[in-house]
Amino acid sequence: MKHILIAGGGIGGLSAAISLSKAGFSVTLCEAASENRKTGAGILQPQNALAVLKELGVFEECCKHGFQTEWFKTFDEQGNLLFQVSESFLDDTLPGRNNILRKTLNDILMKHAKAAGVNIKWGKKVVAYEETAESVTAVCEDGEKMKADILAGFDGIHSAVRDIMLQKETEKEHLGMGAWRFYIEFPDFSFEDATLMYKSGDTQIGVVPLAEHAGYVFVLQPCTSDYWDEEDTRFDRVKEILSGFSGLDFVTKHMSKEHPVMFNKLEQVAVHEPWHKDRVVIGGDAAHAGAPTLAQGAAMAIEDAIVLAEELKNHDDIKTAFHAYYERRAPRALKVQNLSSEIVRRGLKGEPGAEELIGECYAVLREGY
Repeated sequence: MKHILIAGGGIGGLSAAISLSKAGFSVTLCEAASENRKTGAGILQPQNALAVLKELGVFEECCKHGFQTEWFKTFDEQGNLLFQVSESFLDDTLPGRNNILRKTLNDILMKHAKAAGVNIKWGKKVVAYEETAESVTAVCEDGEKMKADILAGFDGIHSAVRDIMLQKETEKEHLGMGAWRFYIEFPDFSFEDATLMYKSGDTQIGVVPLAEHAGYVFVLQPCTSDYWDEEDTRFDRVKEILSGFSGLDFVTKHMSKEHPVMFNKLEQVAVHEPWHKDRVVIGGDAAHAGAPTLAQGAAMAIEDAIVLAEELKNHDDIKTAFHAYYERRAPRALKVQNLSSEIVRRGLKGEPGAEELIGECYAVLREGY
């Protein structure tokens, strides 16, 4: 039985750990954080993600703790409906989307990984690795070394595993936008069956339901690659942006400093070289981090996870398995990533076409992976 070491305990890494363990492999997962995620906003799970969550055995639990929607509705700043798109693009038996707190999803995946027999190592950041013909040894930041048959890098956009494998520092493309996110509760407002998006010029604001009276808000606005948003003044700055949208009065009146506003710049990493070399393979954001505009980042990562497990189970030879995984995953993931980024690019130029790009994405996702 092959022993597989996974670097990264996010959604992709945990999904890979569950899939690989269920496929009969011995799995150790190394996570840089000292404990499981306690904060974060929400995450949207579109239908292709829900199909994989069924295979992982966590679909029903995710839906129990999430909020399901059937429509994606886009409005102008006054709250007038511009267009709406059905989120049921794949399977009428599934919800259109399930929206869930990121922390809750991490807790669910962590519980199932432990139940599947995954050995989880906290506070272990993989910063290097050494290879021989027979094995690969991961080197952690604290100096500990762990030997395995395979090293899988699901360690995010700043992946050390990826950069060592490619023997270069991977360039991150700034997409020209900053993203602010925060959790919010609405005692006098009830979500129905839609994720809401508001647009004015090059500013986009999304309101995502996580429960009937709670959700999270994200704000997308242009920023330079060297911009940083000062935390002390961030809440007031975001509230001012939202105040320019009369259709979002129901949000601004309930904003609270009790729930911190998070900020990050939208960056993209697209690995066009093979996602594997010798005994090392990468997936998730380490291979294809992109814009959140199509809500496909985590979905693509969990698709990577289950396909990697399938191919390693189907082939005794590691090189053959890795190549089959790459051939199945790279065209699909990189195409979806490019469509997500194109929505951002058009938004920056004030160009229409988001509805068309969403439809193009759905067409890609209807194809089997």
